[in-house]
Formats: sequence, C-alpha cells, structure tokens
Amino acid sequence: MENVITQENTSITKESFKKSTSLWKNADVLQLTHHFHKLDPSVGQYERVYYFSMSDDDVKRFNAIQEIDTFTMHMALKRGYKEKFTFFPIFEIVDEKGNEQFFGLEAFQKPEMNESQNKENEPGSEIVPQTFKQMIHDNWEQVDMSLVDDLFTVKTKKKPMERVLFYKVTAGLINPYLPNGIEAIKFYPGLDMNKFQYKDMISFTPVIGITPKNPVENISQRAGIIEYSDSEVFIEYSSPCPPTCAKR
Repeated sequence: MENVITQENTSITKESFKKSTSLWKNADVLQLTHHFHKLDPSVGQYERVYYFSMSDDDVKRFNAIQEIDTFTMHMALKRGYKEKFTFFPIFEIVDEKGNEQFFGLEAFQKPEMNESQNKENEPGSEIVPQTFKQMIHDNWEQVDMSLVDDLFTVKTKKKPMERVLFYKVTAGLINPYLPNGIEAIKFYPGLDMNKFQYKDMISFTPVIGITPKNPVENISQRAGIIEYSDSEVFIEYSSPCPPTCAKR
C-alpha cells in the first residue's frame, strides 16, 4: 500500500498507477459513492466532488507532448479518510513515439457563489455550455447519494455485473490544441439519464474540459463532436470499458 498515490504525493509511476487503479477495480461496489464525497465535520454533511483539475506542473508536462497517439482516462482511488475525496481520474497518454505518461487530477468542491459577485466571472461557475454537457453535469449534482454506486456498473454477456475501469478518448480531438498549448485541463463528472435505465450501459459520463492558450473562436471545431463556451472546449465523446473494450 505504500506505493498507492496519496493526497500529498501525486507523482505517478507505473507501479503506483497499477496499485491505484487496482484499488478502484477491487473496491466494494456498495462503497463507491463514498469516494466521490467528503465529510465537512463543521456541519456534519457530505460534499460531492464538482470537478477534477490537472496541476500547473502537469499542464506544462502535457504541453511538451507533440502528438497524442492514445488517450485513456482511468478510474482510480487513493488512500484517505471520509474527510477527503479518494477518487481521482488518471490520464494515461501515449505519444506518437510510444512514450507513456500518467497525469493524476485533483478533486475540487463546487465553488461558493457570492450574490454580490458576477457569477459568470467566478472560477468554476462556467462549467459547461447550456447543452448536453450542462444537463449531464446537473444530473451528477442532483442524483441521490444512494444511487451513485449504480452509475459505474454494467451487465454484460460475460458477467452479471462489471465495473467500468477506463474510458478511451479519440486522440484526434485533443491534438489540434497541442501546438499552441493549453492553460488547463479538467474532468467533469456527468450522468446520462438516457443510459441510467439500461443495465447494459454505463451512465457515468465524464467530460474533458480544455482551456486553450489561444481564444477558442480562433480554433476550428468539429460540429457534433466538441463544443465550447467562451473560454473552454468540451469533449464529450469517450468509450467506457467495459462494456466497449477495444483491443488495447
């Protein structure tokens, strides 16, 4: 357990990556919800994670990549207590030369809104555009805590219940932003209610948010695949495994 990633140590080696993703794979299904919540002792209530963000140092490392060959978002856990978020996503990036890197993202709560401030100018207030992604993010915020465990499991032909382990992202959606660099990368949890009613589909639907260094309007976009707000690009297309496990 000493190599499992902790809140104080976010450097990810191949060994710690395997251990942390194994913690997710082997965690009690009835306890999954607790990894996305933390207890506020002052009020005795649980807060749900709002989004995950890459550190500034990792953003610099990410910007050094010339071209991404494969982009995989892994589900993982870290050690901690109920006063901490213990789930965090790990991005596994393989570049065009075959070099592999890992990027862990840290959890953030929903920012408090001051009525005297302009909400649109506050960090975190402009999470997603007023489209599908806003809807699934709102669903995530509103889903009952007792139902969160169900969002990550699927019934397949092989097993009565399997847990999602990772999501594959089309690298071609990310590569256009690499030459000019990015300011930030975020991972927004989402819930697709259209999938929630079906046992053979994963309803947990993550969205990647990229803030390019250049204004979004100056970057060509692909309608129906990516969307953007005034400052952030949102990539919604990803394939969960299971059930859609392509050969790696």
